[in-house]
Amino acid sequence: MYSSFRHLFKYLTLAAAAVAATGCSHNNYQSGYGVVWVTVTAEPGSFAGYIVNLDSITLTDKAGNSYTALATVEPVDLTRLGGYAELWGSATVPVDTYVSATVTLDYTNAVVSVPQAGVPQKATVVGTTGTAVTTVTVTTKLDPNNPLVLTASYATSNAQRLALDFNLPAGNSINTSTSPATVTVNPYVTAAVAPADSKLIRVRGPLINSSVGLGTYTIYERPFFDEASNIGTLSMFNDANTVYTINGVMYQGSAGMQQLSQASAGTTLTTAYTTFEPTTTPTGVAGKFNTVYLVAGTSLETFYAQVLSGTVVARSGNTLTVRGATVWGPTLSFTTGYAEFLENDAQVLVGPGTIVTADGNAQATGLNYQSIGVGQKIEAIGSYSLSGSGVVTLDASSATAGQVRLQNTEAYGPLLTGAAGSGTITLDALAGWPASVFNFAGTGSTSANDSSAAAYRLATGTTDLSTAAAATPIFAEGYVNAFGAAPPDFNAASIVPESAMPASLRVTWSGGGTTVPFTGLSSGGFAVDLGNANLASATIVIGGEVIDLHSLPASPQVVPTATPVSTTYSPAFSLGNAANGISTYSSFSSYAGAVTSGVTTSAEALSLEARGTYDRATNTFTADTVNLVL
Repeated sequence: MYSSFRHLFKYLTLAAAAVAATGCSHNNYQSGYGVVWVTVTAEPGSFAGYIVNLDSITLTDKAGNSYTALATVEPVDLTRLGGYAELWGSATVPVDTYVSATVTLDYTNAVVSVPQAGVPQKATVVGTTGTAVTTVTVTTKLDPNNPLVLTASYATSNAQRLALDFNLPAGNSINTSTSPATVTVNPYVTAAVAPADSKLIRVRGPLINSSVGLGTYTIYERPFFDEASNIGTLSMFNDANTVYTINGVMYQGSAGMQQLSQASAGTTLTTAYTTFEPTTTPTGVAGKFNTVYLVAGTSLETFYAQVLSGTVVARSGNTLTVRGATVWGPTLSFTTGYAEFLENDAQVLVGPGTIVTADGNAQATGLNYQSIGVGQKIEAIGSYSLSGSGVVTLDASSATAGQVRLQNTEAYGPLLTGAAGSGTITLDALAGWPASVFNFAGTGSTSANDSSAAAYRLATGTTDLSTAAAATPIFAEGYVNAFGAAPPDFNAASIVPESAMPASLRVTWSGGGTTVPFTGLSSGGFAVDLGNANLASATIVIGGEVIDLHSLPASPQVVPTATPVSTTYSPAFSLGNAANGISTYSSFSSYAGAVTSGVTTSAEALSLEARGTYDRATNTFTADTVNLVL
């Protein structure tokens, strides 16, 4: 029914890693050490769940000396990191210029699930030799023009960020002809001093203290599902726009800080979704984590309740059926403090006593248990039980403990008809799942008004779709309408044009690979050679649509992003593999040269994954990242 995933918590081997982001302005002595914040994000690809242990990260300087930066053993579901980055921890290492990072992963008890006909199924995990895989190390070289430079700091005033990106499509191959499916892992990780995206950073941990006057609060940093370790301390910066969900109540600005200041230190858990603002001069602040929205207290976790996250695929009365669920929390019968990805659908019980909020949305007021519609992403807090038939049930109906948080959800499909403030699409995908998995019975004000994938109705706010042509791909972000209240079926906070939607270019070559994967490779970009005899597949994935490159008039031109490198953004163009190392470049001109010299008969191209946007009108794919596996 489900697979348990156990992990061991360890503390940092460097005691000096417990540092405060606010620094110690009274200490002006050069320590000889610098501070680095390590964040982790991922491209989930075609996986429903991907839980693996992150064991450690080691940094190597230009002289070849290596230093352990983090040595916590943390389980992480990399599929959960598709929409945000996670702060793994802070590390103090000697002042130096670091040119590479080595990440160690442990697959001994990995839980990897692949959707089969819309249902997640646990896969068999093997290494490149076809046998069981345990520990794997991946070394990634930083961009030679943008190494990690740690300078002597006054306390933590010159901290830097190291952004790790785990690319699951590039680092795994899936064979669905076996039963269960077989996943061959060859992890692909890039590292940079600035990320190739604008994702918020999730920062989690128990509250230490807060300052209403300064608009800050401090936590013991505790990443992922960790319930024991305190990996340093960190201060978060809030402002008048910060949205708070605390103990089931929404606040904004100073009212939220006032409420947080009254929370119990040590026992109040917090999770902030933040931006990172680097510091370029000593200011007594190790960069600023600025909170966009915060979830705290019983709205997040307690010592007495469990948490279940997933997507509602059906609802009958007050019983929600949730697919792709992860459950965690204390006092679970099968584990203590470990995360479980559930292959079977779970049930969540709600009722009039259930407190319902919407993450980061101060305008979503008047919510109740009926606000939870079919297709909605949720995170529920309640009491866990496991039936004799192996079905997990989370009772969130209690007026004292039951809560459900609605999370931003995506709907995708071609336009049927459009008007000012509304539109109807043929629903291809909802919350990342194919439309076929949803049972829309009961979603309408009458049975005749129940939602239908064939004609899925959107409220689009100020967006006018009246001039959009039929079959125009529509990507809506927002919330499913309340159960029993359709039409509309979906309340869109935004409509994103296809040319601005996140897209993934995925290419594989068979027969041992190819030495000529591209045509016209230059500093201006390249095209995939669709005439290559070893080309196995070439697709662009956008929302719920998969575009075969052979169906297009020509192979799309892949061009590098024009967004310049900055302290908070850097494109990542990489090539290599886990066995021989991965090299990363922020300059596409340098990358094109590396591909020309690096793809040889002894290092042929096996697969490619690029992220960016696709413009169908110009048949152009603009890439923020390009990852070529050799």
